[in-house]
Amino acid sequence: MNRTITTILVMLCVSLCAFAQKGLRINDVFEGKVILKSKMQESLIKGDNLASYNLKVLHTVKFTTPFKLRREEVEKLFYEDMENRLSDDDENMELETRNGHLYYAIVQLSDTEKGAHRYICYQCRDKSGDYDITLVYMEGKASLADLRRTFKKK
Repeated sequence: MNRTITTILVMLCVSLCAFAQKGLRINDVFEGKVILKSKMQESLIKGDNLASYNLKVLHTVKFTTPFKLRREEVEKLFYEDMENRLSDDDENMELETRNGHLYYAIVQLSDTEKGAHRYICYQCRDKSGDYDITLVYMEGKASLADLRRTFKKK
């Protein structure tokens, strides 16, 4: 009985998490369609734990891949989602490329129906032929300026 309840709760959390990123191309990465979930480190924080950051959802996946093709696929999905950004104004995003590839980005997407701000972040580090990639989805009242102060780029 307890196992059944636990399974239902886990399935509910996963479905709520996917709903937050609904309509985003990078959701394929979060769902394990590009990189197997077993190869990723994933963290999902929701609710009161994020109140001090003015966020409601913080969903992160991190993985290492030796395949340039996988990196390019994740980049492509991220760039496709950038088309849904708040505006073309540079104040609503930060983008850094190196050697023709996306290295770091934070982009404010159009708001949710309830008026919450949505952000996607990307970071790729080349580690001797392997690529450490981190994707983040955030949602809440925080402005991009707030996030810049809170999560300083290193």
